[in-house]
Amino acid sequence: MRRNRRLHPAAKPTGDGSLNAAGERAGAAVSAVAVALPLQITFRHMDPSPALADRIRTLVSRLEKFDARITHCHVIVAPPPRHSRHGALYDFHIDIALPDQIIAVRRAHAAAPAHKDPYVALRDAFRAARRKLEDYRRTRRGDIKNHSQPPRIRRRKPEE
Repeated sequence: MRRNRRLHPAAKPTGDGSLNAAGERAGAAVSAVAVALPLQITFRHMDPSPALADRIRTLVSRLEKFDARITHCHVIVAPPPRHSRHGALYDFHIDIALPDQIIAVRRAHAAAPAHKDPYVALRDAFRAARRKLEDYRRTRRGDIKNHSQPPRIRRRKPEE
């Protein structure tokens, strides 16, 4: 059975046990870390996990402290396929929207056997996102030169 469950700020309790944007089950309270930026969490082909959603909110709030220019964040949780021969590995996709760029993290250490644990796969994905944010900040500050013009080449005159 395929399921796509999305958690976003406009979500409301459904009454069927699914989660809303605050990480609450209908009728049950779950502790959540407040995130100021719009965060969307999508669980693909699996039921939403309140503990995993809380961990995602915590890691996103850390990224927001690292760079306050983040305008939107979308995290997609993909469970391992059931027919895999090489071990079931979790995969996380993170899209971070900035005012002038979108940073996408796909397949952070995709073949690592430790990604059988979703928390390890989540940690690696957010580490990759932080590295990409660091690179973005370096280019914005001018620490990394942006070569927008082609390099100048000195050509030798042909000898006669």
